[in-house]
Amino acid sequence: MSSPLAPLTVAGGVVVLLIAIHRPLLVCIGFVAFSLFRLHEAFPFLMPLQPLLGLAALTAVALVYNALAGRIEAVWPAEIRLFVAFFILVTIGSVFAISPALSFEFWTGGFVKIGLMTLALAWLPRTKDDFHLVARVIAISGLLVAAVAISNKLNGTNLVEGTRVTIGLQMTSILSDPNDLAFLLLTTLSFSIALLTGRTGWTNRIIGAACVPAVLLAIVYTQSRGAVLGVLTVFAAYGLLFVRSKTVLIVACIIGAMALYLAMGISERMSRVAPAEGFDASAADRLDFWITALKAAALRPLTGVGLANFSWFNYIQTGQDMTTHNTWLQVLAETGIPGLALFVLMVARAFRTSLRAHRILSAAEIRSPVQPVAYGLVAAIAGFCTAGLFLSQGFTWSIYIMVALAAAVGRYVDENTRMTVRTGASHPRGAIHDMAPYRGN
Repeated sequence: MSSPLAPLTVAGGVVVLLIAIHRPLLVCIGFVAFSLFRLHEAFPFLMPLQPLLGLAALTAVALVYNALAGRIEAVWPAEIRLFVAFFILVTIGSVFAISPALSFEFWTGGFVKIGLMTLALAWLPRTKDDFHLVARVIAISGLLVAAVAISNKLNGTNLVEGTRVTIGLQMTSILSDPNDLAFLLLTTLSFSIALLTGRTGWTNRIIGAACVPAVLLAIVYTQSRGAVLGVLTVFAAYGLLFVRSKTVLIVACIIGAMALYLAMGISERMSRVAPAEGFDASAADRLDFWITALKAAALRPLTGVGLANFSWFNYIQTGQDMTTHNTWLQVLAETGIPGLALFVLMVARAFRTSLRAHRILSAAEIRSPVQPVAYGLVAAIAGFCTAGLFLSQGFTWSIYIMVALAAAVGRYVDENTRMTVRTGASHPRGAIHDMAPYRGN
């Protein structure tokens, strides 16, 4: 006998599918949020629901339907073209990896999803409400993860090295590594500050006011030294926007750095000392891994050792199964010199596009959710670049989400600039007429 709830389940599934088809961005950003922030791992009661599988299926159906219906317009600005070239290079390099099986497993398990969602997230957001939604989802998702991290710290659970907070330590997850946990929260920190300071409504200010201290506290509890640089960079980026005196900004950054260092208790972390070098174990190991990454690039300058292969290469060289602890050297080691060049150009272009979009909207005195999102991307990318000096994040979700959103923001500014010029509307200071539209080249 069938369950009496079966008709309701079917009806609910049909409703969800219709919503997904009508608003594909909803399921797309939902899938991205679960993939980036691992919400089902932070809240294990969600695991039986298989949210990633369900959201992936809904996203695929919604994208295919809307693409066939002509509702999705594929555009190829420079940062997306660079991403596609990088994706192709990574794929080819995986074939020639020292362990193609490792590369293939990582490529099919994660990187291909990143590729598809990067394109989807670059093409789907078209309106102010879309960017509004994206910023809020990123901020609230990070807040939920931060709340779990803070709870773990206060309860003394899921700690490594005695004091460093993690989430789901019993799982194999980015949340179970304090450095990776801190890194993903940096993106939330930047967007939360954007909502708090963007003057786009009290709801956004309340969300930002709740997220900023919680996320910052969670990052402090990870005691991640790489995250210190990222946090300082994010705040410095906003300082450049709001603080006129550069002297005051520099002094504030120095004080902030000292405060973060003391609050994290980094000097008291449980690390052995390597007497010969005078470094703690973490610093000494990082130096060894960086040297090994350079060796990998020297041995395979064109293709690198292959996607997800550095840990295996490092084990062969040093006997330690560890990653580079440096995003830029990770990309260099695993994709070679051409891969690093494309990756750097992609990140630089996304930064430039976001900054230019913010300047155009600011000059036109257009107060919309897109403006703080644009600067949130500027700060987030800057934080990624500095924190990436000590953390391996070249093939995780964060930077590709930023690249996709930068492309979407650039497209929004381009379309609205051309629309405004066609209608001949007046503008404060004539700003939009004076700016050439963004064309992605």
